[in-house]
Amino acid sequence: MTNLRSVLTVCGLVLAASAPVHATSFTATLTSIKITARPGQVQTREFHLTLDKAQLKTRFKAHMEDWWRSEDGAQSFYDEPGTLTRSCGRWVTLNPVEVDVLPGETMTTRLTVEVSSEAEPGGYWCVLTVDELPDPLAVLEGVGIRFLASVSVGVFVNVGEQQRAAEITGVEILNDSAVVKLRNDGNTPLAIEGRFEFVKPGATEPTAVVPLIRNLLLTQPIRTGAYSAKLPDDTVLPSGRYLVRAIIDYGVDHYIGTQREMDVVRSVPIFAAKNN
Repeated sequence: MTNLRSVLTVCGLVLAASAPVHATSFTATLTSIKITARPGQVQTREFHLTLDKAQLKTRFKAHMEDWWRSEDGAQSFYDEPGTLTRSCGRWVTLNPVEVDVLPGETMTTRLTVEVSSEAEPGGYWCVLTVDELPDPLAVLEGVGIRFLASVSVGVFVNVGEQQRAAEITGVEILNDSAVVKLRNDGNTPLAIEGRFEFVKPGATEPTAVVPLIRNLLLTQPIRTGAYSAKLPDDTVLPSGRYLVRAIIDYGVDHYIGTQREMDVVRSVPIFAAKNN
């Protein structure tokens, strides 16, 4: 998967005016945890977090969450395990859950995944989130901000036959971006990547090729998604009429694609409009 909250997310806690801003520094497992299992089978994996040597002793707490994204990918949502019927969060037991980590040392959290014996074929997912806990005994001088770190990684469990199927439902140009809309018609999350090609009418080679960055298309609670790629500078792709092709790779032995002739109108910077 794409990594979820793989960049540290922070929340500020106002403590009191000239104290330096402090943020905990560490390295952690950021690649998704992927498991293929049968109903009733038990598998284990590990998550590692190493506290930088220059840090103070820090306490961390691990827990499982359900995760999904809005249709346009602009928002991510987190909730208790079991919120989604395709959640694997209820199958996961963590050990340890809460631990103090000394400078330079590594926290290892073991994930024991016991797949439900009633699990239907398909893909299940959740996230492991590890939060820094505030030290109630810490005393800081002055007023400042204490940042608490949080890191999440995706957990994906494939059970039985995975049916991968997707359909392109639309292509459009919006605000200097190319957008392709997709629907997941299978039973498992899909990794979506590909490209847009812009071909002048009558031409054989594209004027510009714009890559689509790898992302996810889930099966619930929303099985549709809109994926965008920023258009290149107008010196590379000027305004005009183009045959716009969207070519999508979703992890099977063939690509899917669609094409549509449309006008590409590049925005004019405000300062340029005033000068004219």
